Parts: sequence; structure tokens; C-alpha cells
Amino acid sequence: MAFTDSAQEFARRFNQLLDTVYDADAMFSGSAMSADLAALRPLAESLGAESPELAQLLWLQFVVYSKRQMDDEGLPLGLRALAIRSVLGDLSTAERCQKHYAIGESALQSEEYDTAIEHLRQSAHWADQEGATLSADQKLGIREEIGYALHEAGRFAEALAHNQQLLADARQVFGSDTDQRLAGLVNNLAQNAYELGEHAQAQGYLQQRLALGQALKDDGIVLDTLFQQGVLAHETGDGALARSLLTQRVAIARASGDQDLLEEAEATLAELAEREQQSK
Repeated sequence: MAFTDSAQEFARRFNQLLDTVYDADAMFSGSAMSADLAALRPLAESLGAESPELAQLLWLQFVVYSKRQMDDEGLPLGLRALAIRSVLGDLSTAERCQKHYAIGESALQSEEYDTAIEHLRQSAHWADQEGATLSADQKLGIREEIGYALHEAGRFAEALAHNQQLLADARQVFGSDTDQRLAGLVNNLAQNAYELGEHAQAQGYLQQRLALGQALKDDGIVLDTLFQQGVLAHETGDGALARSLLTQRVAIARASGDQDLLEEAEATLAELAEREQQSK
């Protein structure tokens, strides 16, 4: 088959599969789609090891594996597809941002945290360039995922520094110190500090989060933060503070009228009492 004929045959078969995958109303078998794409790969490879056709096919295989939650299989294909596209130099700024983000997300699912950090950082870089279309909130979201990946990779000092800058920038973007979206960032900082053994710093961040929850009248944030503070107090040997914090949780849960919350809060306080008794 001549090169031009091969390219046309590839386009015909590939576009049918592509349309199906990206049709929001289409129903298809993930395993059958992966098999169809795999069957098309020899034709794509015949067009060149760095051909646009091979890059397109590999990327669609990556997308389908991601949809099937088979990121371990899909991630290498996505990485190779992106490498080919980078050599070809045919990606727009928006495409670079999107594709690096997709790779980063897949790497997180595969617990390949260093790979995730690399590509999420690339996504954040391209998100700041002319031609990108992400909102300020979406850009912060990418950076929050970088912080998460740093933490999961055990790079706690990097995560802490990253999240400290992110929190300052988020406050500026949101125009408020009491935006609910800040609760997760402050909690991440507490986790970073805790893993570094900086317990006083961790408690300080938790106190910020508690104040935020109280200002927002958000019982979910308040109860979760009191729990974390109680656990930290117990771990650092301050049993009286731990009991006080978990007793506060019981009172707030009772006032909420939510029986499930109350039962959980009472069970947590009882567990603390049992642990303290065992340690005597």
C-alpha cells in the first residue's frame, strides 16, 4: 500500500474511533475500543515512528485507558504521544496546557508522583502564557494538585513552601481571607508541617482553619479541624487539650441535630478515653 493510501486508510478508520470516544452521547465498550485502537497501531507505525498519525493514535489509547481507570497501562502511551507532538512542534499553548495536565492527572492515579509533578508544573507554566484559556481559579487548582503530588512524593519541605505561596496567591485572587476554598489549602499546610515534625506550626495552621470554619459557620470544617487538633494534641502528650477539643466536637454535633454526627463525635471521644486508660 502506498504511503498516501496508508495515511488515508488510517484517517478513515481512526476518525471513526475518535468520534465515538469524544461523543458525549456515544456508548461503547472500553475493552473493545482498546482492541480496535491496538489493531490500528501497525498501520500508524508504518507511517513513521514520529508521525502525527502515531501520536494521535497513542493519545487516544491513553484517553481510553484513562476512562477505563487503567492509568498504569495508559500513562506510557500518553507520555510517548506527547513526546512525538513536542518534536513535531504542532501543539498550541492551550493544547500544551491541557495535555500536560492530563498526563499529570494520570500519573497521580498511577502514584507516579515525580512524573505528576513534572507535568503539572508544565501545565501551570503553559496556563500562564498568552493563548491559554484557564481562569485564575483553574490555575490555582493546578497548583494545588502540584502541592498534593509533592506531599505524596514525600517532598514535604517543597510542599510546604509551595503551598505557603499558593495560599498567599489564593487569598489575593479570591479577595478574601474567609473564602471556603481556602480551607483545603490551609489543611494541606497543616499536613505538610506535621510530616516535617513541626507540630506547633501544624497546630497554628489548624487554628487558622478552625477560625475560617467558624467565620463561615461551616460545621463540616469545624468538626474536622477539631478532630485533627485533638489527634495532634493527643500525639504530643497534651491529653487535657485533646479531651477539651473532642468534647467541643460533641457539643457542636449535638447542637446540629444530626444524629450520625453526634454518634461519630461521641465514639471518637470514647476512643480517646480508652486510649488514655490503656496508656496509664
